[in-house]
Amino acid sequence: MRTHIKLAGTPDYDDPGFWNKKFATGQDVGEWLNPGESIIDTVVSDWENRSTQESPRVLHLGPGISKLGTKLRDAFVARNWAGNGIVNVDFSSEAVRLGQEYESKQDPAHAMHWQCADLLSWNDVSKLSPFAPFDIFLDKSTSDAIATAADVTIPLTAPGVCPVVRDTADTSGEITLSPVELLGLHLVPLTRQGSTWVTLSYSTMRFDNVPRLGAYWEIVSRTPLKAPQGQTSSFAYTPEVFHWIYVLRRK
Repeated sequence: MRTHIKLAGTPDYDDPGFWNKKFATGQDVGEWLNPGESIIDTVVSDWENRSTQESPRVLHLGPGISKLGTKLRDAFVARNWAGNGIVNVDFSSEAVRLGQEYESKQDPAHAMHWQCADLLSWNDVSKLSPFAPFDIFLDKSTSDAIATAADVTIPLTAPGVCPVVRDTADTSGEITLSPVELLGLHLVPLTRQGSTWVTLSYSTMRFDNVPRLGAYWEIVSRTPLKAPQGQTSSFAYTPEVFHWIYVLRRK
């Protein structure tokens, strides 16, 4: 398996302090890749295709100060689904503070929850269990940001190890996982069979080279989405750039 090492000089996307500063000082507008209507359409379509009348329970991974969760809530309300089934989880305490402040002014039936947690820490992720099982995970480039962190080595005898990580390991000593692999395993205990993980990513290989996820997650679709174009010169050919919407299903 490829070893991933955090590169010196790259932005500290894996550091909550980096985001706290950006959010508190207005340095981040909150939208990565694109505003996210396409991924909302995918989430809504996924749930409408299931034979259930219940409102879905959604865990929104790393929303930051994006308006994506609010747009999802609006889509839910338009379909008579409860918005309070949406839980936003971020490791930036500033993002969570701002989110909670906004939701405190909403109708309780549709007010979203906000929780502060590091998705690579099982001690943090396990605290989301009272909201589980989730039907859908919404991920707009959060797995991209997590992928910039270094591989994680976990001593299996230490307390606070995710039971799925422990069961996946083929040794009783320690296990080394890529950050995206660890994220996917941490999500498993929060799911049930058929739960989906919908991801918008800039990468054509976001879920490649993550072999341990295969026991729990299968890629149902990988759909290209033309990326928004910035200002370009009229004298030069600019190749089209695509982002990708992944749908993974829990086995």
